[in-house]
Amino acid sequence: MKTALITGSSKGLGARLALVFARNGYNIILHGRDEKKLKAIEQEIFKQDYWIIKDGIDCEVVKGDLRSTNTLANLYAIAKKTNLDILINNAGIYEKKHFQDMDFDDFLRILTVNLIVPIQLIKRIYPIFLEKKSGLIININSLAGKNPNEMEAAYCASKYGLRGFMDSFQIEANRNNVKIINVYLGAMQTTITEEREDKSKLIQPEEAANAIFRMCKDYKSLRITEVNLMRRIY
Repeated sequence: MKTALITGSSKGLGARLALVFARNGYNIILHGRDEKKLKAIEQEIFKQDYWIIKDGIDCEVVKGDLRSTNTLANLYAIAKKTNLDILINNAGIYEKKHFQDMDFDDFLRILTVNLIVPIQLIKRIYPIFLEKKSGLIININSLAGKNPNEMEAAYCASKYGLRGFMDSFQIEANRNNVKIINVYLGAMQTTITEEREDKSKLIQPEEAANAIFRMCKDYKSLRITEVNLMRRIY
């Protein structure tokens, strides 16, 4: 049985990804900062009638801030023990604010969580994939990583940076049979968009999660490098 590690899986897209991968027979490593919500997702996984528990880890919960070296170490230890197959960098933060209204700490926090942390986690996990000569890294980016938006200078900087790093890194990774898929998402129906009048027209996390899962198929002659998931209704 394969194992998937999903950061930021206590709510939103991360939670839906965890459920979709579990539904399709994956062991799951849940990560987030809210232990109560993580436990709720874990319970939901085990309520699925078609979930088959096998020997070893079936669902592991890791609570912690990804900026903490202890959290990164805990995730690495479990990933190593389970011979991890898929890493999904989903955790991220969003803030819409005029640049002149942001202090440097705000800017640094967004850059750290959205750019530096995924790189640090990949740095830890990549040797596992090198050893087994296979692996898949899925990065949940944003259309803001391709298109600039007003009042999103810090957010766009973090997502553009992630795009640049991954586009370069995947050349090396592909030579070692480690696949990288960059997913550029439009606005979704999550807590971030709670106040939007058009929320009902935004992407449903469940649909996005199912689409992302289908990208994980082992193709014989092709590899997916990036995909845009945009809303259908405007």
